[in-house]
Order: sequence, then structure tokens, then C-alpha cells
Amino acid sequence: MPELIDPNDFLPRYYQLANILREQIANGKLEAHDPIPSERQLEEIYSVSRTTIRQAIDLLVRQGFLFREHGRGTFVSPQKLQKGISELTSFTEDMKQRGLVPGQKILEIGYIQPSEKVRQHLELAASLETDQVLRIERLRLGDGVPMGLQTSFYTLPDGQTITREELEEVGSIYRILQEKFHLIPTEADETLEVTLATPREASLLQIEAGSPLLLSERTTYSQYRRVIEFVKILYRGDRYRYIAKLTR
Repeated sequence: MPELIDPNDFLPRYYQLANILREQIANGKLEAHDPIPSERQLEEIYSVSRTTIRQAIDLLVRQGFLFREHGRGTFVSPQKLQKGISELTSFTEDMKQRGLVPGQKILEIGYIQPSEKVRQHLELAASLETDQVLRIERLRLGDGVPMGLQTSFYTLPDGQTITREELEEVGSIYRILQEKFHLIPTEADETLEVTLATPREASLLQIEAGSPLLLSERTTYSQYRRVIEFVKILYRGDRYRYIAKLTR
């Protein structure tokens, strides 16, 4: 890709500049956490206006390639974490596979009466006031950085539960399910969609309200083909992407 702005190109100048900077990030000329050139430098290099430069930078920030630090400047974002759509892995396994230290902050844990949506996903019978499911809300971390907000629902054997202490010690619910309840997650149905961060979600994930999030909803089945989990995860759009291999 030429590193020049073509005034005769049908693409707007800000989009051409964004493409140039994106290519420099992709080929390693600009690495994670590197500062990008100042507006004055970009203006001199590419002969474009400050307005064009700001439009290009705003676009790359929205797409997750750049991030701003107040009073310091604009920097290259860390590479997005990739997850294959066909992979059934826990968040803890995802982080370890990518060389990151998984972490969590347990926000809430306790029993609730499930909503109709949760009841359907867990394949529970008609609603009874006495029915309760275990709900766990966690902030998921990679190398100490917020990556996602996860809310999970479980139906466990009578008299059995998962405690805060167990979860803090083990870290992975999938590991607890296998070791304590002999339930192995083997299959899952998952949907993906884009949503926008509420003020609470943005505060927890350390992003701006209204930022794009990737919402994953997963219904997980055990080796006995019975539902053991319904989980919703809101991933930061600037840190996560899914990949799929298609064949024909």
C-alpha cells in the first residue's frame, strides 16, 4: 500500500490516512504502546489538514487500533485477542493459550430466581417461585487488564454449590465443574452480537460509555448432553475478535 495521500482517489483523505497508519501497525512499523506521530508531523508528512488527521485518528480509535491517554498522546493498542468460533474453552484457558495471566474480580455470587430467558437456556421446567439458580458475575482480567464482564448461571446437584472461596482459589469454573461435580463441558451453542457499553459496564471495563462490546451468549452441555451453564460475556471490542474457518 503506498504511503501517500492521493487527492484523486475516490476514498476520502482521512480514510486513506487511516489505511496507511493501519498498515504500519500491521507490518510492525508501529508496535503496541508506541506513540504515533504528532498531528504536526502527520500534517507535514502527508500534506493533509488537522481536521483530516483527527478524523483518521478517531476512526482508528473506534476500531481499536489506537488509544488515547489524556495529557500524553495517542498510542498503538495491543493486538486483539483472537478466539476461534469452533473452540469450546474457558476464559482462563483462552488467556493462558495467549501467554497472558488470567485473573478475575468476583462482583456478585449467590442464588436468584431465574428470568424466563435464563430458565429457557437452562432447560428448566415451568416457573416455580422456589426454583433458584446460582448466579456469578465476574470481571475477567488478562495481565491485570479488564477484558470482559461475565455473568454465569448454573443448576447444580441438590445440596451442592460453588463458593466464593472455591472460585477465588481455583479461578476456573470449568475446572470446578470437572473436579467437584464430574461434569465435563463438551458442547455449546453460542451467539454473538455487537452492543454498546452502559455507564456501569464502561466503568468496570475501563472504557468510555457507548463503546462497542462483543456480546457472547453461550449455553453449555455436559458429557451427558445436559445443560450445565448459561453464560453471557461482554468483551471489550478493542481487545477481542472472533475468527472462523469456512470451507466449501
